Amino acid sequence: MNPESNLAKENLVLPKAETPAFDYLPLTMHNGVAYLAGQLAKVDGVLPNPGKVGRDIDEAEAGRQMELCALQSLSWLKHYLDGLGKVERVLHLNAYVSCTDDFEFISRIADHASRVYMVAFGGENGRHARSVLGMVRLPQNAPVMIDLRVALRG
Repeated sequence: MNPESNLAKENLVLPKAETPAFDYLPLTMHNGVAYLAGQLAKVDGVLPNPGKVGRDIDEAEAGRQMELCALQSLSWLKHYLDGLGKVERVLHLNAYVSCTDDFEFISRIADHASRVYMVAFGGENGRHARSVLGMVRLPQNAPVMIDLRVALRG
């Protein structure tokens, strides 16, 4: 199973891995687990549509950006691991949504990221535990952000 081929069948394309704007590593590895730092939905270094979900951003746009966050995370995995074939399975996803107090659908937005991993790695390898958190504000006024942990093949 080739994760990039699986994504391509669903018209999902990995973007260029975005360089962090601050002093941290986008990914670290320890004892067979890769830990990805928070991923924003940047395109060519720019957040395409900043703001708060439920006020400035609608659910559909937030879902699109959540998908971009997931694809960005896969770009970093590919970059650091020299391909996605070393990913054994997705372990845990944290999905963050900057939203108004009355916005109820943060889990539906997170589903867009979860779907990317299930498409890429298939079945049980793509399914994962997850936490979904509504936030007051995210870095760079982003509407959504994720971080991720994946198990690596020995």
